[in-house]
Amino acid sequence: MLKKIQVKVLLFGMETLEKHPLFARLVLRPLSKAPFLKKKLMVLIKAFMGATAFEIHDVDLKRGRIGIGGVEEIIFGSKIIEQLHKVLESRLSEDEKNQALYELGYNLCRWEVSTALEGGQWAPGILVPLIANSTIVDDVRSDPHLARFFLKVMGMISRLITDEGGWGHLEFELQSKPLRVLLSNSQEAAWLGPSEKPVCHLYAGIVAGYTSAISGEELHAREVSCKAMGEPCCTFEIDR
Repeated sequence: MLKKIQVKVLLFGMETLEKHPLFARLVLRPLSKAPFLKKKLMVLIKAFMGATAFEIHDVDLKRGRIGIGGVEEIIFGSKIIEQLHKVLESRLSEDEKNQALYELGYNLCRWEVSTALEGGQWAPGILVPLIANSTIVDDVRSDPHLARFFLKVMGMISRLITDEGGWGHLEFELQSKPLRVLLSNSQEAAWLGPSEKPVCHLYAGIVAGYTSAISGEELHAREVSCKAMGEPCCTFEIDR
């Protein structure tokens, strides 16, 4: 019962902000960047207040480091996607290359999301158990309020990591079986298409790592349609 109340209260706050974008842009966003609040507010709080990923990032010029919410990052040009494929292709068989890319994406994204959730800088302690637990996949299918709440939180995390990180745009189809994740404007598809078969092996691993970190169990992702093949977007199916 307490969990349902928490979800409804948080959902009400999120949807209220969505209905008043002018208030968020003119009042909350400037507040999120105010020196006396910027270091105290958590990442998702600032994001829902309207701050962008670039405004939330911490830059340490002395150490030569950049990060967001305790997760250190390195910025590359998007051509690294093509080069990863080409370099591995020159040394491995196609199946080995695809598996290596998948594992790379999985390990990196599971580490990033787990570090973000466990570090205490991304979301309040009350929020993490609501979106990251072993029953979340089944729970969102049976509770429409939780499903809406989950989609809004995941949408915001995706906005910070994928949309504003240059990877593309993610959407979740929670009611589909198996669970589906849709990716628009995939960098892998852009660099490696056109193709007669799916090419987003790195991103398949990223999707698997993302959902595995949230659910706390090892999930697997398979790309079933790809923009490189002429499809409207890339579609990944998630299985246990």
